[in-house]
Amino acid sequence: MTEEAILKGCLRNDAVAQKELYNRYSPKMLAVCYRFAHNREDAEDMLQEGFIKVFSQIHTFRNQGAFEGWIRRIVVNTINDHFRRNVKEEENHREVEAEDGSRQSMFYTTVSSGSGFLPNGFSSSL
Repeated sequence: MTEEAILKGCLRNDAVAQKELYNRYSPKMLAVCYRFAHNREDAEDMLQEGFIKVFSQIHTFRNQGAFEGWIRRIVVNTINDHFRRNVKEEENHREVEAEDGSRQSMFYTTVSSGSGFLPNGFSSSL
C-alpha cells in the first residue's frame, strides 16, 4: 500500500489503512520513544499516545514535507507532554515524615504557594 493510499484510507477511518500506517511507522517511532523513556512501558505508552494523536489529527497533514517527519513531530511532542506531566506531578508531591515516623505524601508546592494569600503570621507555620 502506498503512503498516499494509507493517508487517504486513514482519512476515511479505514482500519486496514490505519493498521498499515501503524505497522510501517511504529518501529521507528518506538526507537524515538526509547531514547527518552526510562523503561519499556513508558516508551510504549508514549508511542500509543502519539499514534492516537496521529490518527485523530491526520486531517491536519498538508503534504508539506515528509509524512514520516509529521508523525515524528507528533510523537516527539507527545514525549515532551509526558515529561511535562511527570515533572509537574513530582513538583506537587513531596514526602514528609509524620510524627509517628512514617512517610506521607503531601502537596508541598500547592500548600506553600498558597501561603502568600494567608494573613500575616499564619504562613510561618508552613
